[in-house]
Amino acid sequence: MPMLDSIINVFSLSLAFTLIGLNVYLSTQVLNVTDLTCDASVTLGGCSYGALILSGIDPLIAIIIAACLGMVAGLVTSSLVAHVGIEPVLASIVTLTALQTFITKLSSIGHTLVHRGLTETTLITPAIGNSIITLIIASVVCILFYRILNSEYGLAMRVYGDGKIISESLGIDTGQILCMGLGIGNALSAIAGALVVQISGNFGPGIGNGSLVFGLAAVIIGEKVLAPRACRQERDLI
Repeated sequence: MPMLDSIINVFSLSLAFTLIGLNVYLSTQVLNVTDLTCDASVTLGGCSYGALILSGIDPLIAIIIAACLGMVAGLVTSSLVAHVGIEPVLASIVTLTALQTFITKLSSIGHTLVHRGLTETTLITPAIGNSIITLIIASVVCILFYRILNSEYGLAMRVYGDGKIISESLGIDTGQILCMGLGIGNALSAIAGALVVQISGNFGPGIGNGSLVFGLAAVIIGEKVLAPRACRQERDLI
């Protein structure tokens, strides 16, 4: 049933890219920061996950490690912005450039392991199993993301997005908020990259190309779809 498996894999990939949309929403709409590290985080998470799987690491542990690496990438970008004073776009470019060597090395390690006779990162579970796993992970992440945004910490992130001066006047540690915000966002992108590798069965230095565009498109479409509903709810309250 190749056609059915292809349809299921497309559904699974759409769920994985949901996490990239959450990252773009967090950086652009909540923190009001232009973060270009998304593409590198997706590639970093996918390549690290593939290399770890080929090395015999448990898939769950590999996803956690990939998420941690993505968070480190976000922390590097945010640290350059908060503590060095570099503009977010330039800081993202610096992080992207620095990660290219590491990502290329991970990809070469994976191909070397494959040529040694180990099995390639094919579907560890059938297509339906991958879709169930992706659905569970995406659902848990979305619920946690929603709870974080509605907590006091999420409120502090929203205030930071409204203006750094306002947040500082309220006693908010802007550096910490920015670091945690971009760290969490890029961790989500890394998880998405790991899920893409799990679903597609291969990885390389180009798996994250265009992820930022997909994330922006998802945020724009979501705002257009949900904005009329929000307006109707406001009119009903009035």
